[in-house]
Amino acid sequence: MDDLFLHACCGPCATVSVPAWRAAGVEPRLWFRNPNLQPAVEHERRRASLVRYADAAAVTLVPAPQAAPGAPWRTWAASLGASSPETRCATCLRLRLDEAAAAARAAGAERFSTTLSVSPWQRHDLIRAAGSEASARHGVDFVYLDLRERYRESYAASRQLGLYRQKYCGCAASKWEAWAERRARRTAR
Repeated sequence: MDDLFLHACCGPCATVSVPAWRAAGVEPRLWFRNPNLQPAVEHERRRASLVRYADAAAVTLVPAPQAAPGAPWRTWAASLGASSPETRCATCLRLRLDEAAAAARAAGAERFSTTLSVSPWQRHDLIRAAGSEASARHGVDFVYLDLRERYRESYAASRQLGLYRQKYCGCAASKWEAWAERRARRTAR
């Protein structure tokens, strides 16, 4: 492997993903497309953070379409009312990785991956399943790299580069879930 189309969720996750891929002899090209991010200001903060990291790391950032969300986004948004976070998250991961696989194919890449594998809070089984489905649908290989053990390293790198670190996965539902969890921890003290 010498080239990888890498879906990037944010700058902080890229701070450990890019060096890990480079250490494996792979030069990633970052691609930011996350229609789940809410509100719009959160989307812009994360995009700006990734641009800042890409500049600092001298890694290519492939432009992604910024068009209004279409039918796939509406399918994901409809899942917000689903009975379980697993259903909502699985739909979101399928949307993002399917778009990444399609973009990878259009860019001539043979393989793609995601920086989402840095987070210990992500469902890695769902990431692998969504990546495999997208791979089969678009004819590009999905390469999974579990980087959870490097999650804490992203804190130091983010501070050093002045990157914005988010406090929730991305959608409005995850924002409220994260807020409730933080509140419960404070109350328990």
